[in-house]
Amino acid sequence: MGVAFAPMNIRTIVIAVAVLALGGYALYDYYGPESKLARELKEIDQLEPDLKAPDCFPKGPNAKLFAIGIQRDRRPKAELHDDAVRRSAIKHDCIRGNEPKTVQRVVKALGASGVAVYTEVLQKCPVVKDDYPVYGCFALDALSAEGSKDSVAAMESALGNKDKARKNIYLGALYRLMNTSGWKTNAQLAQMIPAETEWEAKELMLEHIRHHKDPTAKPDLERAYAAEQDPQERGLIKAALLEMDNPGKCVVTDEGRAETGLCRYTCIEINRWFSVPKPKTGCPLVANAPADTQQGAPPLNSATPATPAAAAVK
Repeated sequence: MGVAFAPMNIRTIVIAVAVLALGGYALYDYYGPESKLARELKEIDQLEPDLKAPDCFPKGPNAKLFAIGIQRDRRPKAELHDDAVRRSAIKHDCIRGNEPKTVQRVVKALGASGVAVYTEVLQKCPVVKDDYPVYGCFALDALSAEGSKDSVAAMESALGNKDKARKNIYLGALYRLMNTSGWKTNAQLAQMIPAETEWEAKELMLEHIRHHKDPTAKPDLERAYAAEQDPQERGLIKAALLEMDNPGKCVVTDEGRAETGLCRYTCIEINRWFSVPKPKTGCPLVANAPADTQQGAPPLNSATPATPAAAAVK
């Protein structure tokens, strides 16, 4: 009996092994990288299945997915009902970004194939004053998140356009590039300051340099300070130099002029500021932070990281 059933047992075993193998392949295929990517792209598409990409976008499914990311990440209309708040939100998001999670998801899914879409949107979509969303700013977010050499080159191309209407995009490209590893050293940024014509760009560069306190930038900062004519920018460059020479201290950002009658100090390492009445002998350029230092960052300006609502209240 055992011999008679041997062929049948062998066939059964072979069939079972084949079925298991096919099942294993199907399971591998389902969880394989190509299948997972296809499901991810479909899931993103289903977030806004009827959405059409704006006319300034390139044609194709990748452009639609990017448009879906923007649609999902844009600020609610109720948040932008006031003109001042909307302008401040546009400025903040264009320059510093607003952590667009769906756009980042699209970037991760598309990989290098999305760079051409973001680049075209950055270069070709118009910027209408006070109109939201600004597609070029979301394109900067996408290029920054993608991070390849082609993305960096696209952001660098935005630095060549200083059209007044596109100023926020120019500043946003600069901000993201400065925060791209390996783009420029702090010394190289300091070298850029004298030739920069946009004061907000100078302040973004100085903000970056002040937070890094890189001593290699000091000689170039000193040259920038000697060349600078604008009192406000001179004060900020001087503050950067003072912070390098006095780590842990609070410094004035106006060279001690105190035109309001108050010596105002910024304590950048603890993100605080305080002011005291100007003494007859003038404001010391450096001071220790008192125990009751005011909460929050220094007074707002357009280059300062701040929420749109806070900037609108100012």
